Amino acid sequence: MIKRGRVNKKKMSYHINITSMMDMMTIILVFLLKNYSSDPTTLTNVDNLVLPNSISKKPPKEVHLQIAVTNDMILVDDQPISPTNDVRRIPQENPDPEIPKLKEKLEYCYAQEEEMVKMGALNKIRGKVVVQLDKNIEFDVLYKVMHTCGKVGFNNMNFAVMEREG
Repeated sequence: MIKRGRVNKKKMSYHINITSMMDMMTIILVFLLKNYSSDPTTLTNVDNLVLPNSISKKPPKEVHLQIAVTNDMILVDDQPISPTNDVRRIPQENPDPEIPKLKEKLEYCYAQEEEMVKMGALNKIRGKVVVQLDKNIEFDVLYKVMHTCGKVGFNNMNFAVMEREG
């Protein structure tokens, strides 16, 4: 066997310069944050909801409160509020065809906006709502939802539609 001599191992210290890597990570972080926050009109997809087609190309400016009306359920910000069949049973000739559970939720959301105005986070109460409505929903249901929104104070309503191709 060959015997090797002792190798004098000196303690070697390495200095890693991570400045360029930190610059790269900062740029990626800023890029991702910008892309994530640049589209305030992100609407959440609701199961069993087919939006009507439109030739409108104007996107909604901001989404504050979302109401989705499907064949099965009425949702506010993805929280189930009332079955649509219960809304259909409210008589049309009723002088005040409001949806009680929807009114309760909207009053809570309106109170939150009022609180934000008091704290200075908002200049004024916006009263904006985006309504996503299945294209097969009857007008009576739409009327009752709009009436309830208007009665609470959400008078600035936008409707979500799909852009028609060509």
